[in-house]
Amino acid sequence: MSDTADKPAAAPSGDGATTGDLFPPSHIGESLAAARRAQDLTLQDIASRTRIPMRHLEAMEAGKLESLPGRTYAIGFAKAYARAVELPEDEIAQAIREALGGASHQPTREVTQFDLDEPSKVPSAKLALMAAVAGAVILIAGFGVWRTYFFPGANVEDLAQAADAASSSESVPGKAKPKGKPVAAPAVDPKAQVVFTATEDDIWIKFYDGEGKQLMQKQMALGEQYTIPADAVDPQVWTGRPDAFQITVGGRNVPPLGTSEVAVKDVPVTAAALMARPAAPPETASQADASAATDG
Repeated sequence: MSDTADKPAAAPSGDGATTGDLFPPSHIGESLAAARRAQDLTLQDIASRTRIPMRHLEAMEAGKLESLPGRTYAIGFAKAYARAVELPEDEIAQAIREALGGASHQPTREVTQFDLDEPSKVPSAKLALMAAVAGAVILIAGFGVWRTYFFPGANVEDLAQAADAASSSESVPGKAKPKGKPVAAPAVDPKAQVVFTATEDDIWIKFYDGEGKQLMQKQMALGEQYTIPADAVDPQVWTGRPDAFQITVGGRNVPPLGTSEVAVKDVPVTAAALMARPAAPPETASQADASAATDG
């Protein structure tokens, strides 16, 4: 028998090529490690290029594929490693599939995407619940601000119809309400100071003069005040919450512009106009203002 026949045949390497090395790689991890060293790269270099945790790279090079999170992760990691060291990733992936074929009966550990970094980074159930609650509160608050600020007259027609129905239910069929004598409005200085004070937080309101020139528009905070300029000509107001403001004329309280969440618009807010309002404003006044807001 010749010496040639006694020599071991060339063994296929882990990447599918044939090598004449007397000590060929025993597994695909050694092929990856050899390619890395041939390019004078460290394992940290590969981790930086592939974003694969060092412990998984070390497991692959040691041939401990069973310690990886699962078959899909092992194949994906191997392909990324192959690209980093310029090896044919499809052949490397096939070699990983074959290496895992005999161990496919082993149970695969259930993981989440957080397992790619560190298990300690997985949020607890309590933290996730708190985040969900906080998100819901932010969404609800944001919707309220959006509806009040951008659409202060939204659903005015529905609210007016509801007020109509409530007013009709209070009246007694067949019995006319007694008409009282009109009460003369108390004398008032036409230049008396008119002050609006918000009784609730984050309430939208707009003031403008008779020509439509804006005097002020904002979301007023609880307790915040606004004084109508003394030189404003025919000042008027627009808000979706007339019930959320306390009004004083010359330091005296006057009835609110409404008692419910019904938008009012183009309501005069001069000292004389406010002092002339009835002590208990009927609901129909708010409905008329709401109609004006809808038409506007």
